[in-house]
Amino acid sequence: MPAAHFTRTLRTAFFTLGALFCAQAAPIAAAQPPATFGDTSPLVWSARLGNSEIARLGTKMAYPAAKWDYANFLFLNSLLSLDTHLGQDRYLPWVKGTIDSFLSADGRTIQHYKLAEYNIDHVAPAKAVFALYHRTKDARYRGTLDVIREHLKTHPRTKEGGFWHKNRYPHQMWLDGLFMGSPFYAEYGRTFNEPAIFDDVAQQIRLVAKQTYDEKTGLFYHAWDESREQSWANKTTGLSPNFWSRAIGWYAMALVDAYDYFPADHKARPEIAAIFKKLADGVIKYQDPATGVWWQVTDQGSRKGNYLEATASSMFVYSIAKAINQGILPRDAYLPAVIKGYDGIIREFIRTDSEGRTKLTRCCKVAGLGYGRDGSFEYYISEPIVDNDAKGTGPFVFAGIELDRLLTINAPASAIPAPTPVSVKIFASTKTPTTSSSSAQPGSPASASNPTASLAHTFADDAARKAWTEEMPAILARIKAPTFPKREFSIVAHGAPTDGKGDSTEAIRKAIEACNAAGGGVVLIPAGTFYTGAVHLKSNVNLHLDEGAKLLFLTDPKLYPTVFTRWEGVECMNFSPLIYAFEQENVAITGKGTIDGQADYSNWWGWVKLDANTKPEVPLARASRNRLMAQANDNSLPNDRVYGPGEYLRPPLIQFYRCKNILIEDVTLLRSPFWVIHPVLSQNITVRGVTIISHGANSDGCDPESCRDILIENTKFDTGDDCIAIKSGRNNDGRRLGIPTENIIIRDSEFKDGHGGVVLGSECSGGIRNVFAENLTMDSPNLDRALRFKNNAVRGGILENVHMRNVQIGQVAESVLTIDLLYEEGAKGAHKAVVRNVSMNNITSTGSPRVMFVRSFPGAEIDDIRIANSTFSGITMTEVLQHTGKITLDNVNIIPAKTARAANSVPPPAAPPAPPK
Repeated sequence: MPAAHFTRTLRTAFFTLGALFCAQAAPIAAAQPPATFGDTSPLVWSARLGNSEIARLGTKMAYPAAKWDYANFLFLNSLLSLDTHLGQDRYLPWVKGTIDSFLSADGRTIQHYKLAEYNIDHVAPAKAVFALYHRTKDARYRGTLDVIREHLKTHPRTKEGGFWHKNRYPHQMWLDGLFMGSPFYAEYGRTFNEPAIFDDVAQQIRLVAKQTYDEKTGLFYHAWDESREQSWANKTTGLSPNFWSRAIGWYAMALVDAYDYFPADHKARPEIAAIFKKLADGVIKYQDPATGVWWQVTDQGSRKGNYLEATASSMFVYSIAKAINQGILPRDAYLPAVIKGYDGIIREFIRTDSEGRTKLTRCCKVAGLGYGRDGSFEYYISEPIVDNDAKGTGPFVFAGIELDRLLTINAPASAIPAPTPVSVKIFASTKTPTTSSSSAQPGSPASASNPTASLAHTFADDAARKAWTEEMPAILARIKAPTFPKREFSIVAHGAPTDGKGDSTEAIRKAIEACNAAGGGVVLIPAGTFYTGAVHLKSNVNLHLDEGAKLLFLTDPKLYPTVFTRWEGVECMNFSPLIYAFEQENVAITGKGTIDGQADYSNWWGWVKLDANTKPEVPLARASRNRLMAQANDNSLPNDRVYGPGEYLRPPLIQFYRCKNILIEDVTLLRSPFWVIHPVLSQNITVRGVTIISHGANSDGCDPESCRDILIENTKFDTGDDCIAIKSGRNNDGRRLGIPTENIIIRDSEFKDGHGGVVLGSECSGGIRNVFAENLTMDSPNLDRALRFKNNAVRGGILENVHMRNVQIGQVAESVLTIDLLYEEGAKGAHKAVVRNVSMNNITSTGSPRVMFVRSFPGAEIDDIRIANSTFSGITMTEVLQHTGKITLDNVNIIPAKTARAANSVPPPAAPPAPPK
């Protein structure tokens, strides 16, 4: 019998015997459980996923890129537990640097944590801080732990003493909330000798079990509303209508993790063990017999739309395995379900990506209740499904540790793959560090994206060294994200419907006006779905979208009144941008929610295209655009260039016009009618942690125009046009204002589809200067260029002082560097086009047809282009260099995809005749 077949047969026998044992509770001797799953052991799987996540995330889990977030800190805590299990400090430096980035020197100021929110989710991250405290006894961590302990002293409660889920979710207890609060609370009681805490933790566990357990199914409902007022709550029982597997998983982990800290003689220990046994029995009842894993909606099996889900499956395997190790559950009766579940996770959810990294697939991104989320089956299956959500990666790592203990594998540390070191160089001060770098500082020998770069490769030359070490830090020091008073103005309180259907335009307007009139604060869009027309921001207003919030823009052009704007570099009156601010200060759009322009080919995009690839013979927008371009050169006044209703110039998703002190952070931006983010004539701009996905015509990602002092970091671009397109006005209208875009820092970001990654032009008549781009990844067959300049003799303008370093490029379609001064009108104009002082350093590419596509014409200028310490492999085409000045290559390797066979200039000599026999 082949070895592989024997392993499968033995495992099947183990499952069968174990199932009989569970059913009959008879003393049957089960077969020896397996020590490997797939191709390796559980602990190696934990390390593989942990190492892959560190490589993928780099500094993205540190402040300011990330939040004080229960899911991220669950993953961090799992790595510290892996260190403890291995008896090493492999993960400690990365985890410690990440956690430290959120904490002040005394630990009592925590970035992104707000006591006034009384959000039980914000207690859970302190579990990872506890792990650091036990290792280091650092007073800084004790300060943080004490802050969170004080929080729980005043957290609002139900009549029987249960913690509310959040201040904004009054009278509600969710299964999730037990994990968020109870394990930390119990550990604090054990560590700092507060025995009364154990009675309180037991009461939390008891209340949730009492209110949410369903005798018929053996499962626990997601949530309970004491007031019976929530739209999702049963008016008799207060219960939500369905069983969500991850919610049950949170409760399962809460029970076993809190149980660790209860004194051995505490009267509640048997009660907690009994509750967990009921939970485990119910969960195993609904374990999918074919795969061994669990469904998104626990009891609905293969009902249409339901799916096998990774985060809950990992939580169940971890918590049941841990309960066996704790002695809560008998080993022989419950081990088969653990083995079958873990084996199913490896087979169903674990995959390897194109870079050889391990990933956890089919993770429900988020789900909740209220604000349009009705708890129905249809709701739970409608939320996004993603890879590598930390709500799954952390439990998966924990599961591998418990399996290693449970199966007494005791894998030696030498057999476990180690992570590639990634340095986190952010350390918070007592003040909020709005401009701290999440990468290596200029002049350091390594960057976050390339930790092995040598000092010799940090700069291309002395001119680049000065730019990076003197000019760039001075720009960065001026960029300070705005802060806002701790006042909250919910759009729901101002009349926004919570059924996920009505129009919230007026409610949003009222909330913004109230916030502005009060001196500023946060206009809150809570979790749920809200529809709106144009949103006009005012000074000192932070439009904040909670995780799970979806702001969908209606597509009727009549909802977007005519405003003063700039369209393709020309000032005019046109449809309002979907989110717009004019001459305001201290404005922000933040939060982990989603802003969706809802553009497609049946509305905005259809004005220029019939579908993704086809243009109509005469696009609706053509006549409008042609008329505006003519007005750009006829010295007409911008207020006389009136478009909007009856015309077809699409508005951008977000535009800040003549504003200063701007922040766009963490939001996901989808399906813009036109350009996505378009600040104009503005200053002090921060775009951080944003995800941009928009594939319509001209869907540029971020287009700062005639702006200065701009930071774009930790942002993902996946667009239908240029990812970042830096502009400064078009033709005569751009020269009329004559205001350049200058002082831009782009770093730690990812570029997927788009015509170009970092692009300057084509509307650049006012000039562009002082651009710094570092620590970027670019890879897509639909990304055409990495660094692109586009200009001509009609636009004119000087593009200078552009520096790029530490960029990893996979596949691009045209070239790494494109400088095209024959773009569109080309040489047919009277204005000089200039590109000069461009440095590129430590650039690697593996799939570009050529390194350079550089073309110009007599009278234009391309000069002082420097590429150093770079390797370009897989080159398939000849370099294009036309009418250029000085181009310098220093320590550059250009490696063709296929080496040409050598050819001699003369034929080789004939072979000598064979000697006579």
